[in-house]
Formats: sequence, structure tokens, C-alpha cells
Amino acid sequence: MPELPVRSSDGGDSEAKRRKVRKGTKSCWECRKRKIRCLYPSEDAPTCAGCDARGATCVSQEFADELPPAPDRRLTQRLGRVEDLLERLVEKIMPDSYTPERRAVGSSSSVSVEDEIDPTGGACPFSAGRPPVRRMLESLRGSPAVAAAPCPYENDTPALSAKHAQVAKTLHALFPCQQDTDAITSASVGPYFVVMFVASHRDRAEGRTEPASSVSEIPSATSHPALLAKRLMQLTNCMQQLPPSSFLRLTSKESVRAMMVKYASTVSDLVASDDDLVGSVEGLEALTLLMLYHTNSGNLRKAWLAVRRTLSVAQLMGADRWGDEPLKSVDPKSDPSTRAKAKMLWFVINFSDRYLSLLLGLPAGTDDNSFADDDPHDSPMERLEKKHAVLAHALIKRNSNMKSDSSFSTTQTIDCDLEQAWRSMGPSFWQPVQLDTTASPVERHQVMSHLLMQLNHHNLLILLHLPYMMRDPKERRWDYSKTTCMSSSRELLRSFLLFRRLNDASFICRHTDYGALTAGLTLLLGYLDPKLHERDENSIRARQADQKLVQDTQFELRDMAEKNKDKLSFQSSDLISRLLPLADTDRMSRYGADGADVPVRLDIPYLGTINIKKRLHSSLDENPPPAAETPAPVVMPDFQGFPTPYSNVNETDTADISYMTHDNNLFSSFDETDFAPMQFEFTSDQLRYPELAADAEQWTFQGFDTTYFESLFPGMFVDNQGA
Repeated sequence: MPELPVRSSDGGDSEAKRRKVRKGTKSCWECRKRKIRCLYPSEDAPTCAGCDARGATCVSQEFADELPPAPDRRLTQRLGRVEDLLERLVEKIMPDSYTPERRAVGSSSSVSVEDEIDPTGGACPFSAGRPPVRRMLESLRGSPAVAAAPCPYENDTPALSAKHAQVAKTLHALFPCQQDTDAITSASVGPYFVVMFVASHRDRAEGRTEPASSVSEIPSATSHPALLAKRLMQLTNCMQQLPPSSFLRLTSKESVRAMMVKYASTVSDLVASDDDLVGSVEGLEALTLLMLYHTNSGNLRKAWLAVRRTLSVAQLMGADRWGDEPLKSVDPKSDPSTRAKAKMLWFVINFSDRYLSLLLGLPAGTDDNSFADDDPHDSPMERLEKKHAVLAHALIKRNSNMKSDSSFSTTQTIDCDLEQAWRSMGPSFWQPVQLDTTASPVERHQVMSHLLMQLNHHNLLILLHLPYMMRDPKERRWDYSKTTCMSSSRELLRSFLLFRRLNDASFICRHTDYGALTAGLTLLLGYLDPKLHERDENSIRARQADQKLVQDTQFELRDMAEKNKDKLSFQSSDLISRLLPLADTDRMSRYGADGADVPVRLDIPYLGTINIKKRLHSSLDENPPPAAETPAPVVMPDFQGFPTPYSNVNETDTADISYMTHDNNLFSSFDETDFAPMQFEFTSDQLRYPELAADAEQWTFQGFDTTYFESLFPGMFVDNQGA
């Protein structure tokens, strides 16, 4: 009997040994295993229809079934896709041991499973540069990163588009040379500060922060634009904090101030305004540092816009929900343990937003106070700082509702909370702090933080009680607010002088200057109260001490203005100096020889002119000022450390304050029952303000002055907009 060829998938004749089969059997082994009918398209077809459709080897039962079963084509494709996903995971977890170049060699899913898996079931060596699935799974099984599900703090280094690659090149070209960068960071006190700005006390103590030396590291031109923007803004803030006496030998021909402006404007235009570039921890830090730069430059409105942008991006990223977890990074070298944590970033952003909103008289961005939840790892100063942020939010809401009957009770509640926070730190915390100028950056930062906490606390107390300071002096219910404003102003100015003697660069912690201006104006205007004009020795000594304190502040601001060529410091000094006669102990310096009034005149750009005149009224005058009906006094809490007694007086000084602008339309802004012993006249102002977000060079006080006088005289501007 002649031998018949083996019908196989390759169409060739096999020399395999034939075996005996039952007469009439024509089915192949594959169809027999599947228990289906074996049909051939024609008599001489090499492969049956079933095997041809499945891509299997067609072997007649006349020959032994010794060949391994052919893999399913669909299964091969599915395994290829699984391998491709695993390779991407390996690339993220072990970038050093598995590079993209090795992945690219074998990333095609067309490689068949036969090349990857041995017929016996064992794993083959690497084929075409691709690790077998089994070996990949074994290598990943012990990796700690695989145990957790993908989360937002995973490093993410997507390929840059052509547009963003050009942005990266533009940002990289802005950096000064390495020699200039090292010179700037060595001369500035800023590197440690900008790194620790978004770090908790616990992370600082345990060394889980970026080193200060990282500020001088210039990323490559292929880095993500958010990383380049962060480093550029860190360097910009370091330039801001250069001491005015420092002399740098830079190879760049540009001035340091011109470099700062160029860096900040470029980051604002190319990165801060691009939604696709800020959704990472580096993007958030770049936005936060941009806000800090504008705040220290005196550009309060640009800072407010920047912090609102930062707040929105942080909310979209879930910074308010991820607790102490680090957010995702676009830096492949970033260590999650030293990266900024979500909760701390969320607190810093909210604190900055509420501070700027208080200065500008605007509402807070969020009502969320979750960052202030009890945390056993928080230091006492951190708890105090978070408490300040919570109370600043309550103060903003109180200010927006000043006309309600509950505003004064809200003020008392906030005051009690501030007193509780004050007592929680102990009396020693509020004593004057001293520091040697040769101290280390860590010691310097600790002392500066201590002084800032003191300053912030007293600033909140002033802003809290300011609306009640100029109320009718015959009503004792306002005495506590008046005394608190003046006592807190004294403490704030003392802290300010200590702080500025350590840091004479005006662009360091600019909010201290706004606090000093607030305290200086408040302390001097407080002397419009006739109860403070007693002529006994103690009262005269107190007025002399206050006058010297304010003069020292005015001299410090003037000195800073000259050293730094700073317009804000100069105008703040000038504004305080114009009010100094109010606390002058020599009465003849305030009154002419004939007893006529000598007015104090304040010309404030974009606000108008404020005239303050003091007149002497004897208690025996025929027509004394009408006395308002005094309601029952309200019992206020006794705030330890702030003396409240006032002396009785036989003579009454009344203040005549007029607010004038160019159109000279007079109006009365206040209810006479609130200011019975004082006379106020105001005029409306229809002046055109500068651009919405003009720089401090064009708009020095940025609307801070309007907010201050609106707090001092509630309704002065709002109630008379159409006058």
C-alpha cells in the first residue's frame, strides 16, 4: 500500500511514521480533540476547513500526534497587549533597570507567544529585548510600589508636545549661568526659606524636605516646564531676599530687579496661565512662589489673582482630600518622601488667600478649615498659625456682615478664640525675641517665624476691633476695643522693629510692612480719644513712649526705602509722619498761639484727602457737644497683658475729620449717635482708579488704604458710592 502524504498546515510531506487506523477514518487530530466533523474543501486540500480557520496544524490520525498544539492567534494578541502594559509599569517602577530603549526593541505585539514561552512550560531567555511575562511578574511581585493602587502622587513624565517643548527651552534659556546662580543663592537668605515655605515642622525636623542646595540646580532644557518654572521662581524669590548691602559680581549685564521682573512675567505668561502645565506638585509650587513674589513686591492684586488660581488648581488636584500624601510629580528624580505634602500645601494656599483677602477687603476663596484638624505631629507654632487662618476667615465673614445686629457678638467670639490661642502658647512666647546676626539659616528661620507669629496675632486683633475704635468715647462698651487696638499696635510695632533689624531687605515678608502701617496709623488715630489726654505724669510718659515707638518705625521704613529704593516703604513712612502730631506731648505743636486748630492733612493717591483737626472744648462751655444716650455696658473678656484702665478728664478734645476729594461734594457718612463728641464730614470720590492689577509702582497701596479706612469708618465708601 503506497504511503500517503501527511496533510499539514505547511502543505509539505512529513516523514513521520504511519500508524494503523480504522478503515474510512479521515479526520485529523485537532478535529478529533474538538469532537467535530473534519471536512476538506477538496480531495487534495492539505488542511481541513476547521484547522484552516483556527490557524492550527492539521495532522492526520495516520500519524502520531507529536507536535505541540499551535497557540490561538487571538490569545497571542491579547498576551501581547498585556505584556505591553506590564512593560510600561516596569518602566515607571524600575526606570534604571528597564529603560525605554529596551522596551522599544520588543514593544511590537506581533511577536508570537511561541517566541516567549517554551513548549515545556518554562520561561525562555529574553527574546528580542523583551522579558518573558513570568519573569516580569516575578520581578514585580516583591516591589513595594506595586502593592498600592495608582494614586495622584505617582511620578508622571509624559512626553512633551512640540509647543511645551518650546516653552521648556524658553524657560531654560532664562536661567543665569551656573556661576551667577551660585553667587545669588550664596548671598541670599532665601534658599532655605523658599524650600521650607511649604514644608511642615515635622518634615523639617526629620529632614524630609528638599535640600536648600537644590535651588541652585538648573534643570535640563528637556525637563517639564512646571519643574523649570518652580526652580526659576525659587531663584527669583532668592533675588528678592538679597540684602541691600550685598555686592554681586555677576556676568549678566542685566540688573537683579530687571531679571526678577522678566522671570516672573515669563512664568506667568507661559506656565501659570496654561492649564496643561500646572497640574502637578511642581506646578502648584510655581504658582505659590509666583504669588509670594507679587506679595513681597507689593503687587497685592496680582498676588490675589495668583493665589486664587493656585486655590482652584489645588482643588482640582484634590489637595484638600489627600492628607499627608505627596502629590504627583513631573520630575523623574523626585523623591516622594521629600516632596511637598497635600495638606501642608492646602494650608499655605488658604492662609495666603485669607491674608490677601483681608488686606483688600475681599471674600475668602473657600470655607474649608480641614487643614486645622487636630494633628498630634503639629508643633505649637503650627497649631497657632492654623488657628490664625481659621480666625482670619471668621473675621472676613464678620467684615462682610458689619451692618447686622450680630456683628459685635461675633467680634466678641473671635476675640475669645484669639485669647485662647494667646494663652495656649504661654507668657514666655510673647516676650521680645533676639537673634545674633551670625546665626545659622535654621536658627534664623525659627526666630523669624516666632516674630511673624507675634506680629500676625496682634494684626488680627487690630483688624478685629478697628471698626469699634472710633465709636462714641462716652459709651464704655467700646473701651475694650479701643484699648485692644492701641495695645496690640504697640506690640506689633515692637515685633516689627526687631524683625526689620534682622532683615533690612524690604522684599522679605512684605506683609510685616503692611502690619506696621496699620499699627502706626491705629496707634496715632487712637489719640483722638479725649480720654488719652490726661496731663498726669503717667499719661505723659505713655504718650512719649508711643511717640518714640512710632518715630522709630517711621525711621525704619524711611531707611528701608532709601536702601532698597522702595516706593511703598517711602509712602508708608510719609503717611505715619503726617499723623505724628496727634501723639505729640507738646500741645503747642498741635495748637497755634491763639488756640486755633492745626489740621493734619493726608493726601492718599486714588483715595483722596483726609483732614483731621483737633479742637479744645472746656467742660464748662455753654454749648457742649450733645451726649448720646449711653446703653448698658457690655462686659468684655479680660485679655491678660493688655491694660484697659482710663483716667477721667475735665476737658474734652473733639476731632473734626473731613474726607475731601476733587469734586468737593460733602456728605455725612455716620450716625451722629455713634460719634456724639466727634464731628465727621466726608466728600465723595469719583477718581478713576488704575488698571485692575496695576503694579505697586503705579498703585502703591493697591486699595489697602481704602480697606483700612472703610474698617475704621464702616460704610464710608460703600454707603456713598453714588454721592
